[in-house]
Amino acid sequence: MMQQPGQALRRFRQMPNDEKKRRLERSGISVRWMDGSTADFAIGYAVQIHQLQVLEIRRRIIEGRFHEDRFHEGRPEVRAYDPSALDRNSQLYIRMERLAVRTLYTLGLDSGEVVLTLLGERSCQVRDVAAQPWLNDRRLDALYEAAAREEEAQEEDFLAERGRNRLLIGMDPEFLLVRMPEGRIVPASRYLSRIGVAGCDAVSRRGRTLYPVAELRPAPSSDPTLLLKHLRQAFATAARRIGDRTLIWQAGGMPQPGFPLGGHLHFSGVPLNGALLRTLDNYLALPLALLEDKRAARRRPHYGNLGDFRRQSYGGFEYRTLPSFLVSPQLAKGVIGMAFLIASQYPRLQRRPLDEEEAHRAFYEGNQILLKKYMEPLIPDIVSLEVYPQYEAYIGPLLDSLHKGKQWDESRDLRPFWKLS
Repeated sequence: MMQQPGQALRRFRQMPNDEKKRRLERSGISVRWMDGSTADFAIGYAVQIHQLQVLEIRRRIIEGRFHEDRFHEGRPEVRAYDPSALDRNSQLYIRMERLAVRTLYTLGLDSGEVVLTLLGERSCQVRDVAAQPWLNDRRLDALYEAAAREEEAQEEDFLAERGRNRLLIGMDPEFLLVRMPEGRIVPASRYLSRIGVAGCDAVSRRGRTLYPVAELRPAPSSDPTLLLKHLRQAFATAARRIGDRTLIWQAGGMPQPGFPLGGHLHFSGVPLNGALLRTLDNYLALPLALLEDKRAARRRPHYGNLGDFRRQSYGGFEYRTLPSFLVSPQLAKGVIGMAFLIASQYPRLQRRPLDEEEAHRAFYEGNQILLKKYMEPLIPDIVSLEVYPQYEAYIGPLLDSLHKGKQWDESRDLRPFWKLS
């Protein structure tokens, strides 16, 4: 029979229902729990998730009273499944998969069932969450057991190929071109194409696709020194193509209202799992939230959610939580060093302060005073690692900035710091 990790299951069971709701809504997820009344009736979709991947999505009729302890057992007294599963290629399937994974992750789980109902044509609402949907359900028990066996086989294959599967890290951080003093955004598409190491990225506004954001896509590397070199080369390419020297370049979380920026990291050669994502959240996203400009918190929760990831066609994944770290070379170096350290050492970095309600709220609100209290115990974990001296030149200045209580200023022009003027 399938088992959730004991600590995660205990925490989920002990978490009050109103706290579950607050955590989800704080993360930008709409919630309306089943109220247990016979009048609460809906046609929903039961999404089965194992280790951040969907197993199936089935249409389900939800009717009747729910047990008082539904978050323990997670099963309604009356339920009926449509025998046919939802089309995996449909947009509805993709939206439900992402929302269900985010829901479980936000509640500390990597596997389980999320029941969703539709809100209009493009959004969904969480109605119920079950940590152990396979209990007393033979079909689901077999489904999860098969997924667990497949996961074990994949892990064995990965270990067997470890010598050939090098850790590679890449990135695609963003920046804006701004005309001062009026603060007008100049579309990056005037100077940069959509492809290449220095390009432009799309946003949708009122049904139109625009390309206002500049993006650097340095070649990935297995070495932090080379990755930083590739980033500088991408910057130099952008500087050659953006001929208007009167523009200023801005990075960070949201240097201009309505334009959230990301500093996405790409990983391959390391398996994607909840433990790695939570280590990235706690040991990288949390420190950056302490260093960020006060304006950067405005991008959350629509952008920069904890554990935000996307699987990629190259076999790896993209970690999307961070703001753009192009504010300075020192910050970029710190992020690169921490990314390599975490990807190789995450089983040894076990603290999870963001599991705490106070820390979770402080992250989304940008409360740096509270976050500092939760950050301090993480630093000894980092510097005590046997491999830390390999990354100290990268990570040390970032830790020093944390110790001194520094924050970046994302209104400034980043070019002088990168010697691009």
